[in-house]
Amino acid sequence: MGFWIAALLGFVSMVVITWLLKDPYPLYSSLIGPLCGGFIAGIVLGEGIGEGAKVGFISGVFGALLVSVIILITGTALFGIIGTVVGALIDLVILIFATLLFGILGMIGGGIGGIFRNK
Repeated sequence: MGFWIAALLGFVSMVVITWLLKDPYPLYSSLIGPLCGGFIAGIVLGEGIGEGAKVGFISGVFGALLVSVIILITGTALFGIIGTVVGALIDLVILIFATLLFGILGMIGGGIGGIFRNK
């Protein structure tokens, strides 16, 4: 399958798995979701470890962007223009850390998924 289709499927599965695990395992859902999403993206792409890690990283970055947009929209909706300014400042910090966390975990999961489906 194509690279971007695999990245999109990894991203969607990452979001769904994190959402499903947020109540029973709140501490581990942000770790398990990107790992499983990257794993699914690596399996779907099926072009080895390197490409699986790359597509897992892209899926993780998409997840970090989604978290950033949700924080910005929530800050704007709840607190108006002040919430937008504060949300934008917090988003910069969160975007850096979430991109690293989700990207690296997605890359690890994608590499593992690429092992299982090597051409």
